[in-house]
Amino acid sequence: MFKLLSVALLALMATFIKLLGKSVPIGETVFVRGMMAILVLGLIAHHTTGLQVLKTSNWKRHAMRSLAGTGSMFCYFASLSLIPLADYTAITFASPIFITILAMIFLGERIHAFRWTALVVGLSGVAIMIAPQISSQHGNGLGAVLALGGALSGAVAITTLRSMSRTEPAITITFYFLVTAMICALMTIFFGWVVPTKQQAIWMSLAALSGVLGQLSMTTGYKYAEASTLAPLDYAAMIMAVVIGYFVFSEVPSLWIWVGSALVISAGLVIIWREFHLNKRITTVA
Repeated sequence: MFKLLSVALLALMATFIKLLGKSVPIGETVFVRGMMAILVLGLIAHHTTGLQVLKTSNWKRHAMRSLAGTGSMFCYFASLSLIPLADYTAITFASPIFITILAMIFLGERIHAFRWTALVVGLSGVAIMIAPQISSQHGNGLGAVLALGGALSGAVAITTLRSMSRTEPAITITFYFLVTAMICALMTIFFGWVVPTKQQAIWMSLAALSGVLGQLSMTTGYKYAEASTLAPLDYAAMIMAVVIGYFVFSEVPSLWIWVGSALVISAGLVIIWREFHLNKRITTVA
């Protein structure tokens, strides 16, 4: 329930970001989201573990994870103003595929023929989704590339997270990511922030609030179930994106998005299933 709630809330966040469009600079939106998230995180830390949880000596890892996560957020927010919501959602599903590749390169994880096949299928799906958009003349190519860049940056962030989550508390990791995102966003003030209208201020606040609550719901969900059990629920976002895109933005996904997303989702489920059985085997042996 918590995982599905997080998927719904993050889909709402994307909706509000898309409603803002190009009328409010991305950096301004990222800053507001980060500020609200830090306030909520500070209250949680104060009433649970205490603010001493924010102390760390692992600055290099935090910097890498935070910068990658910030880059991912900027790419995602920018792509939402250029491509349909369902297209954006489908392309972001490439992240688990990138995570598997990065884990092999940087963490030394072994990939056998089973997962190699899934990777080839998934990357083929990504190519099917973005190739028509890049070749079109309606500005969708840049949006697709940004969404793909967000998926890759997010994969870098999660891969780094894997190597530091054993020693660093989740609150600490999230806090420094948000601080980094706010600092980077604040640098964009020189490019011309705007005074939002009442409607825009409401959308920015709702985007920030749904983003914070979505992250908290996701974290809570992982306390009650294994990651391999909850991960497939991420794909419910595609259904939500199609419904919201149709009724709010009058968007209908193209055939290429349906075909490509089906391949990417299938590859992602195979990778999740494989990791679940590998972890189960290791646990049984231990």
